[in-house]
Amino acid sequence: MMWNNLIIENSHGVVTPDNIDEFNLEFWSKVNNEHDMDTPDGQYCEFAIDMWGMKLKGHYIAEWIGDDEYPNETEPCEIELDYIDNVLVS
Repeated sequence: MMWNNLIIENSHGVVTPDNIDEFNLEFWSKVNNEHDMDTPDGQYCEFAIDMWGMKLKGHYIAEWIGDDEYPNETEPCEIELDYIDNVLVS
């Protein structure tokens, strides 16, 4: 299932086709801001955030940012949303 459809269908009307782009930007920013940039490349990470009145839980892989000046800095990659308000989404 496509990411946007998954979010829209499981958000109980909070996320719509009209605001999905705004949601995606804010979601990625929030996960990224909570990510510890010193997490080793390839490490499995879990997240639990509150956003737009929903509890969002999931996981991602830390991935090197690709900048030789920052050889140990990572960012979230392959983000998967597992739960919205404690309900499994798939």
